[in-house]
Amino acid sequence: MIRQFIIGLLGTFLCISCATDPGPAPTFNKGTRVGIVNSLEPYLTHRHVSMGRINSFTKQIKIDWNLPAYMNKKLSHALKKDGRFAVVRIKSPQIIGRQKHLSDQINSAANRRRMSQNLVDFIENTARANDLDVLIIVQSFKGESSWKIGKDPILLEGYGLFTRRTVLGAASIRRYWVHPYAQILVAVFQTQPVVRIGAGRAKTTRAKMDNFNWPSDIKNVPRAELNRLRPRIEEYADQATKSALQSANLIQGGDQ
Repeated sequence: MIRQFIIGLLGTFLCISCATDPGPAPTFNKGTRVGIVNSLEPYLTHRHVSMGRINSFTKQIKIDWNLPAYMNKKLSHALKKDGRFAVVRIKSPQIIGRQKHLSDQINSAANRRRMSQNLVDFIENTARANDLDVLIIVQSFKGESSWKIGKDPILLEGYGLFTRRTVLGAASIRRYWVHPYAQILVAVFQTQPVVRIGAGRAKTTRAKMDNFNWPSDIKNVPRAELNRLRPRIEEYADQATKSALQSANLIQGGDQ
């Protein structure tokens, strides 16, 4: 009885290991069809944390940067430059809606955890409908950031601006935290069989935004100040894109 339990436990462990290990880097032939499903939101998010968190807020702000199109262009350019890949931009509202519904499971799979059957079915169905060999998914996520209050990491979602008025502000010492951020994920899946072959996230730094003009009403940051976030956020988007393509062996180290 004990022996059977140990064998079963070992088998479960091995099974989980097989499901989470990335395995050898795949190779691709000329004519490989790569689909892109992009559900990245077109707005930025302003997350503000105040002293005591009493007046903290999260606000979504419309912008004209079109970051989803920017990332599609980056991905397409890098893949077409290689010459082996045919890029398929998937615009189906049904597919994008389903992808959004599975966003937590996609994020989990990108963390090298076991893929859910629902996600496998989604990738298989999307690949079958569009004759795909590889599927790239672009999305934002909610998760721990580089910043903490005490020992607690601050949760951020999407991309945009993180601000905080500090306790030391009353003494005019490091009065504010002002940081662009990007919780952006690019996940790459091979479709035959379905397996996660690469992933990339933006590596948000703790570097502050210089010369930010803190407004009298932090809930209404002027458009000119928000637009100054754009270069840093696009840089984060580039990092996620390049890391995902390299880890999936779709491009080489210096390519993009």
